[in-house]
Amino acid sequence: MMLGPEGGEGYVVKLRGLPWSCSIEDVQNFLSDCTIHDGVAGVHFIYTREGRQSGEAFVELESEDDVKLALKKDRESMGHRYIEVFKSHRTEMDWVLKHSGPNSADSANDGFVRLRGLPFGCTKEEIVQFFSGLEIVPNGITLPVDPEGKITGEAFVQFASQELAEKALGKHKERIGHRYIEVFKSSQEEVRSYSDPPLKFMSVQRPG
Repeated sequence: MMLGPEGGEGYVVKLRGLPWSCSIEDVQNFLSDCTIHDGVAGVHFIYTREGRQSGEAFVELESEDDVKLALKKDRESMGHRYIEVFKSHRTEMDWVLKHSGPNSADSANDGFVRLRGLPFGCTKEEIVQFFSGLEIVPNGITLPVDPEGKITGEAFVQFASQELAEKALGKHKERIGHRYIEVFKSSQEEVRSYSDPPLKFMSVQRPG
């Protein structure tokens, strides 16, 4: 198979607004001008945690021209629904498919949150203080560092339970020193992705 200029990112489009009962055949008919890579195997519906179709799908196409033809179908209708068509790529598709559906990588409610906007030189003690009253597991604070070894202003915190993590989300936009701290839901999976060097795009620094 010829790899595209993006080095293996493939020719992928994302469809949004699909009817709930949409079938692979419906997608094939909608994109009838395009050659779908691997036929039926090239259509990937995205499912919710409950296992229902989310109304979105990724479709792998054969070539750049097929992508252009697919994008021309943006806002055309399938049944009574207007379908939106976006350009995508394999990395996004793989990530979304892995993180959606009933058995997704991040459906684990494992008590993690991510912090963003920490002051320079912030210590683990200050983070414990910030969440005072909410029990953090031993060694439950991870401070990712950039290639120069400086902390990135982000941290991951694992609480003793998912309930505590939900409470921790209530601290969103409270302060450490003069900085407003953002608090997001996270997972073991996300922590791992930050500590694995291959995901270089995760460690792109915004100017402090």
